Amino acid sequence: MPTALTIDVGFAKTEKYASRESGDTVELVERPGGGFSIVMIDGQGSGKAAKTLSLLLSSKAVGLIKEGVRDGVVARATHDHLFAFRHGRVSATFDLLSVDMQTKSIVVSRNAESPMLICDDGVHRVVPVDSGPMGRYQWTKPAVVELPMKAGMRVALFTDGIPHSGRRAVLPPIDFVALAEATMRGGGPASEIAEAILQKAIERDQGRPGDDMAVIALSIVEQEPDMLIRRMSAQFPMA
Repeated sequence: MPTALTIDVGFAKTEKYASRESGDTVELVERPGGGFSIVMIDGQGSGKAAKTLSLLLSSKAVGLIKEGVRDGVVARATHDHLFAFRHGRVSATFDLLSVDMQTKSIVVSRNAESPMLICDDGVHRVVPVDSGPMGRYQWTKPAVVELPMKAGMRVALFTDGIPHSGRRAVLPPIDFVALAEATMRGGGPASEIAEAILQKAIERDQGRPGDDMAVIALSIVEQEPDMLIRRMSAQFPMA
């Protein structure tokens, strides 16, 4: 029996220790031309103000995606919106991961500071980002990476709470290649990748996260075709 590709997505996030709200926002939205996009935004700072900012920007980005606007334009328009109303005084990181069924590709558009982890048929690599956060400078552009939609492809993105973990304990910087090899190998679901990356960062912060943290992971696997059922699940622990 022929196999079909299954796209598996997972995310995990937590707030800064002793903070009631996370300034990181993650949203999943279906694309009008097929496929879906995941928006992850980290508002400057932490707490309520950062959450308000990230919700404002994610609402802008999601609205544009639903209108069929191309990803690069979504990133620029979201930046322009922030710069116009905050005049370069407030910044945010922006990650937009899209599964485009028209081009049969994975498109990642970023204004961020954290690297992206990729596992392609068991080969792990770290892709540094060459564009900083949005909102600071008028002509900021996103970094765009396009990857093939094929079995064995795995991608992980995260906000800066992950690479900044361990600073309070004066630990050495994270070895991202080792992190990718430890969390992205094997055939586990994407939710386990996201959870493993988050837990390693929390351990580096001795169980007290020094910043808001969010991780999104995507995995593409081959499976025997079945009924076309899309499934989504989420857990939101209440303090």
